[in-house]
Amino acid sequence: MALLLTHAAQLLTLAGPDRARRGPEMAELGLVGDGAVLIEGGRILRAGPTDQVARHLPPGLSPLQERDCRGLLVAPGLCDSHTHLVFAAPRLDDYERRLAGASYAALAAAGGGIGASVARLRAAPEAELAALAAGWLREARRHGTTTLEVKSGYGLDLEAERKSLRAAARAAAAVGGDVPRTFLGAHVVPAGVERAAYVAALVEAMLPALAAAPDCAPEFADAFCDPAGFTPAECRRVLVAARQHGLQLKLHAEQFVHSGGLGLGIELGAVSVDHLDAATPADARLLAQADTVATLIPGANFFLGQPYAPARMLIAAGAAVALASDFNPGTCPILSLPLVMSLACSGMRLSPAEAWTAVTINGAAALGRAGVCGSLQPGKRADLALFAADDYRAVPYYAGHNLCRAVVQNGIWIESPCD
Repeated sequence: MALLLTHAAQLLTLAGPDRARRGPEMAELGLVGDGAVLIEGGRILRAGPTDQVARHLPPGLSPLQERDCRGLLVAPGLCDSHTHLVFAAPRLDDYERRLAGASYAALAAAGGGIGASVARLRAAPEAELAALAAGWLREARRHGTTTLEVKSGYGLDLEAERKSLRAAARAAAAVGGDVPRTFLGAHVVPAGVERAAYVAALVEAMLPALAAAPDCAPEFADAFCDPAGFTPAECRRVLVAARQHGLQLKLHAEQFVHSGGLGLGIELGAVSVDHLDAATPADARLLAQADTVATLIPGANFFLGQPYAPARMLIAAGAAVALASDFNPGTCPILSLPLVMSLACSGMRLSPAEAWTAVTINGAAALGRAGVCGSLQPGKRADLALFAADDYRAVPYYAGHNLCRAVVQNGIWIESPCD
């Protein structure tokens, strides 16, 4: 059926070019009062004022379902461009020890850290991982997320990484929505494996096998460029090989220290460089001249009690800034993008309008999807989120409250919080 949403208190169209927005553009939401959206075949046909959209409906339209959206904010479906959603269990011991002052090295020495997640994932059946991931996808959707990236990286050998990617694919098939997969074999060097041998295995065995896998091939490759992960030279080797296998690139960069990952990501044409807590003014100038999106992760900063990334510096320089959750079992259990928006506003001093742009069109651009979703424009996929608010500023303002009442996912109305 065709779907007509009418009389939205506010409609955020984000109308504009199919690319990430920068500088003052990030405050331009294409806001329409008493707004409407007409949808057919999973695509947006019209978006604008109700008296224009609902007048003279196109001939040959499918049978029409109309939804009155009075008192609701209607926005593009939210795009979460950075998650580690496939895992077997949270690292609750790490949480408690970290609060007591334990360092990452101490956590790892005590059997925690990423190594703990690797051991648990390798032991978990694929069906269990898929079911857990599907539950998290539904939870994200209840908060308005309709596009969500999922990384591997807790397997760290070919079979466990394949299992992770297959679990992500199975979860996406069960829940629906757009769930692009990312291979993050270059997360850390697994225990008991020699460093050079592991990098060689990534390049010579894991990438070729996974890129050609018929049931779980990733769309992106990522690497953790950090002293706790991989050097810029090692990341370059992995990412160049990934590009040769047809994968798009992403990169964890400048999270805990400044290691040069941002410049490497831009040089290699990465769609995004993520975290950037240690980014410098020189990095901001590089990003201003690049198509690469700067994806910031305020939930991790909040959860770890660490300083936030310099968002205002990046935006002032002209960088394209997105926000993502970084949902994972150890350093960020936050899956709600509206809460991430709240943290970005309070901790990074983004305006509410900038935060909305960062989780819609700029989040889509961080996944190479700015021409597909992230704004409410004719021809784009009909992914929308509806919130119990008559002002877009209320969504980040009510931190921790889930105001999402429904999503439209690929043209299908889905109530929230219940499916």
